[in-house]
Amino acid sequence: MGNGRMVQSCGDAADNPNVATSTLLTAPTDSQIYTALGEWMKTVLPAGTDIMQGQLNQTAQPIGPYCIMFLIARRRLATNSCTYTATERIVVEPTELTIQVSVFGNGAGNAVSVVQSLWRDLYAADFLTANGGILAPLYSSEPRQMQFVNGERQYEDAWSVDLKAQVNFTTTLPQQSATKLTVESFVANRPSTQE
Repeated sequence: MGNGRMVQSCGDAADNPNVATSTLLTAPTDSQIYTALGEWMKTVLPAGTDIMQGQLNQTAQPIGPYCIMFLIARRRLATNSCTYTATERIVVEPTELTIQVSVFGNGAGNAVSVVQSLWRDLYAADFLTANGGILAPLYSSEPRQMQFVNGERQYEDAWSVDLKAQVNFTTTLPQQSATKLTVESFVANRPSTQE
């Protein structure tokens, strides 16, 4: 267990002992998840649709149809499992990840329907397996229309769907292991037994 603490601050100096300095490696990262899903989305959305990661501030709305992906929930599916190497313990946490996919612009409803339909198809499973295997499609919500008013105060066609995927997050911990065992035998000095 770490001994870090939370401190309210606008920034910490590099040599501050209260700054977390964990060297644990966790994979996949959110960036890798967005990249994997984005590559699949390119194959199912209409040509010319911009695909973006959600919650990017100070970014102008694209001209033409566009899609925004948001990671919105994580739910543990099972107890952790572990594997070992000579110097590490690798903890695997099976997780259900929910990604909200929103499409804006003309044809958004049709585009979201295609995404929802093909998420539950072998096409998505095969594509994602062949491209790193980070995500495994599970199921999705029904498409829903959203009220969206743009910067010019005009209503735009906007639809959304929640995609559920299994992601096996791994965290690598340093672990000491015995790689060699030496056994020595000794003759015990025992008194002889008399009858």
